[in-house]
Amino acid sequence: MMWFVIITVVVIALIVGPMMMMRPDTAQKNKENLRAIAFTKGIRFSVKNLPQQPSEIEKPAPIPVYFFAPIKDHQNDDWLLLRTSYEHEIHFLGSWAWQGKVRATDAEQNILKKYLPLFPENVRAVSVGSQGICVYWYEKGGEAVLQQVMGLLQDLKKLQVKPV
Repeated sequence: MMWFVIITVVVIALIVGPMMMMRPDTAQKNKENLRAIAFTKGIRFSVKNLPQQPSEIEKPAPIPVYFFAPIKDHQNDDWLLLRTSYEHEIHFLGSWAWQGKVRATDAEQNILKKYLPLFPENVRAVSVGSQGICVYWYEKGGEAVLQQVMGLLQDLKKLQVKPV
């Protein structure tokens, strides 16, 4: 009789244990919630790599990206604005460096000036171009930061959509 109880407990543990391990933890649930909120506003989610900076020894790890899909008749060149680990007078707003030769339009820069100072360090980059309108963000800061990210994306999208 004792062996039956021991075997039953072991079998239950072997079945329930892996199922409990597969449950998402609190951080995963929070990220899933942020992504669901963004999705309701038409914002998509992906994971992409940022370009390696000269000051970085290793290639950056992939980072979550919240974005609007590319606009079919996108006419402008792609631009990418990346947060640096240091401030410099040639950087946009002190610590944001343009990648490549293309810069945002004056209207886009005005929107960036409104939002970028509000973002925490874990918002790493913003881009507009053939990949869409993107914000690269480590998803920290909860819904408050998500609202700011969505505001930036929506304001930049308004500039991209041409009136009919």
